Amino acid sequence: MELSIDKKRIAQTIDELPDDVTIEEAIERLVLLHKIQIGFKETGGKNQAEIEQLFKNRREKRNR
Repeated sequence: MELSIDKKRIAQTIDELPDDVTIEEAIERLVLLHKIQIGFKETGGKNQAEIEQLFKNRREKRNR
């Protein structure tokens, strides 16, 4: 699955890194950002609270 990350978000992520960051750490942070975006896309853009509510509703339906 290919997913692009907004250039401004990449720049913001890099700006938030400490001045003494290694290249490996910067790459790890960008990979993490990419994985978060993949997860966000897979959930249909729902946040954690919305997903928890969805599962709660499904559980309640099953228990009826």
